[in-house]
Amino acid sequence: MPGTSSFIPKKVLPIVYVIDTSASMFGHRIENVNMAMHELEKIMREKINDIPDAEIRIAVLTFSTDARWITQNGLVSVSDFYWNDIIAGGLTDLGAALRELDQKLSRSSFLVSDTGFCAPVIFFMSDGQPTDNWEKAFNGIKDNNRWFQVARKIAVAIGEDANIEVLTKLVGNREAVIQTYDYETLKNMIIAVSVSSSMLAGTSRMAGDAASGQMILENAVTALPAESYTIAPEVADFDGPDLMEAYDGGAVWSDGGSWN
Repeated sequence: MPGTSSFIPKKVLPIVYVIDTSASMFGHRIENVNMAMHELEKIMREKINDIPDAEIRIAVLTFSTDARWITQNGLVSVSDFYWNDIIAGGLTDLGAALRELDQKLSRSSFLVSDTGFCAPVIFFMSDGQPTDNWEKAFNGIKDNNRWFQVARKIAVAIGEDANIEVLTKLVGNREAVIQTYDYETLKNMIIAVSVSSSMLAGTSRMAGDAASGQMILENAVTALPAESYTIAPEVADFDGPDLMEAYDGGAVWSDGGSWN
């Protein structure tokens, strides 16, 4: 009809990077994270028009002897995302990062939009063992924050010393954890997972339709040499509920819902 606009507002797809910057990341590991994030800027800008159903916005949270948002003012658009190199040092206060996530994954903080949201993607990267009471913070966000519950969560375990069991609990599924040993593969994995999550998750409007972290990771690793990584070995099963199934059909990603 003449005069009728065909514009359809896009829902927001939040991608949150939670990056370990403790002392064990010093050297090549943090250098390659920085290299990957610089390259990610360019690649995400190139891919932005290939995602018709969602507007990607990015947040970055680092943790060492505390937790700090690199994107201090909330989620930023791809066009406004510029990476400044981070440095490594200090302890591994994962609990502090989880408390920050719990606070900001909320309609009263980062998740403000007139068009609503797709289920978030949360991408953890760590090479070591938490040094604080992370389990208390984890139980709090897991039990009480519905955005975290239905988020697509992926983890990269960097090197042989990374605690696979902790990362498995964070993401809820050991098939969504990948362990890398090669620095170049680490860089390629950050980029591949980011692009994969954008392409697969951008079409989701309800929790039950969301691409899982496992699906995102499986799609990403197809482009990498098999000898350069391993899917995390079997550890004790995470005993939480199947949250993606529990909220199927009950969580509409719009401001008209009852999400906090």
